[in-house]
Amino acid sequence: MSDLSLKQSKELEQSSLAARLANIVLLALAVMTLSLINADSLLFPSSSVMTYLVVTAIVSLVCLCGFSIKTRLQANYVWAITFVALLLLGYSQTLELPTGDSAMLTSLWAQLFFISRPIALGLAIAASLGYLFHGVWRDTRLESHSHLLSLLAGTAFLGGEIAGSYWAFIGWGRSWSWSGHFFFSALTYLLFILVFHLPKAWFANARALAMGKAAVLGFICVLMLGYRLS
Repeated sequence: MSDLSLKQSKELEQSSLAARLANIVLLALAVMTLSLINADSLLFPSSSVMTYLVVTAIVSLVCLCGFSIKTRLQANYVWAITFVALLLLGYSQTLELPTGDSAMLTSLWAQLFFISRPIALGLAIAASLGYLFHGVWRDTRLESHSHLLSLLAGTAFLGGEIAGSYWAFIGWGRSWSWSGHFFFSALTYLLFILVFHLPKAWFANARALAMGKAAVLGFICVLMLGYRLS
């Protein structure tokens, strides 16, 4: 192996180690932040916007824990997710702490409904950036990783819909009625499905298809964040 190859290998190892360390440190910080939010309440305040952002950051960081870094591109992907998680965590600290939940939120189904949203969003953020990196620089491992995360995001969102419908049924005697909230949920889930049903004929090549998936997932992320922060 030449000196240049050794140098490149060493630089990749250092970059991968630094990215992994940043990921772990920020994950630990986010978990600590979540525990402090919940310190004065036995009930997980999952309906609050602060918790929503912190859990989203945690989930996006957890998505990287089982992802082995083999190339500089993959290390940059880890850095990108870590940076987004840092922004979410930082913004959450500008919000007021949750003061407590109403009696209706003591239901397990309510907790499952609210926690499913940041879980789906964290997975979608990691998947969107993965497809974006794959679309620009071509990395099949990132494509496979993003495909799995997209599937998990849609599943988490659907699970939340089912839990929320049952929560509404036991609380108000009905599980569904068309309103702004339900229309938003239905639209979001349809977009999650669209990620897997984008016609290949619409795109010139596999890279363009990946960029299309990144755009749909990115729009979902903006939609979900804007809905909660507005």
